[in-house]
Amino acid sequence: MKQKIKETYWSRFSEDYEEKQQKVVGKELLSLTRQEMLKESDLGKALELGCGTGLYTEILLKNSKIVVATDFSDDMVATAKQKRGNLQKVEFKRANALNLDFENESFDTVFMANLIHIIGNAEKVIQESKRVLKSGGYLIITSFAIDDMNFFSRMAVGIRYIKTFGKPSDEALKEKTTKKSIESLLVKNGFEISKSVMLGKKSKAFYITSIKD
Repeated sequence: MKQKIKETYWSRFSEDYEEKQQKVVGKELLSLTRQEMLKESDLGKALELGCGTGLYTEILLKNSKIVVATDFSDDMVATAKQKRGNLQKVEFKRANALNLDFENESFDTVFMANLIHIIGNAEKVIQESKRVLKSGGYLIITSFAIDDMNFFSRMAVGIRYIKTFGKPSDEALKEKTTKKSIESLLVKNGFEISKSVMLGKKSKAFYITSIKD
């Protein structure tokens, strides 16, 4: 039997993850991301990767028929169920975004927030998203964009991150992701970008909506 790998870095923060995240990047940026999500429509059956404690799951559900919200951390999934288990048409479950246990072309939308910059292999998660998406399906990626901030903002966010979470995970240190680099990977892997915007003033995040060819 294949041994199950346990996520250990982010699981430590499952009980107060949302408060810690807000402390690092600010309440305004998280609000701007939610506002951008509400502009989406007709997302059908949606898969959420890296759902954490379900911070964005309820917003995603507003424009989806059903949401399968997943995370690699058992502790994050447990906390999400505790906080938002009463949401109708939402299933919280554990999944590895780099090796999804879903059939080809089984979702209309794949959504991920603040995952691609820490997963360590941005192209692989884009390829897995493409595999499980139907033709014409949406891949929506939003992520903190520290490398797109000015020097002083990067320093401030970095210091707050270290004080709040400690040293970044090994996966997060493997590659740098920027709005431009993710756009390039999407086009390279057969997606057409329909929207790409930068959110925030000091703390920043990019928000990209793309369509599978």
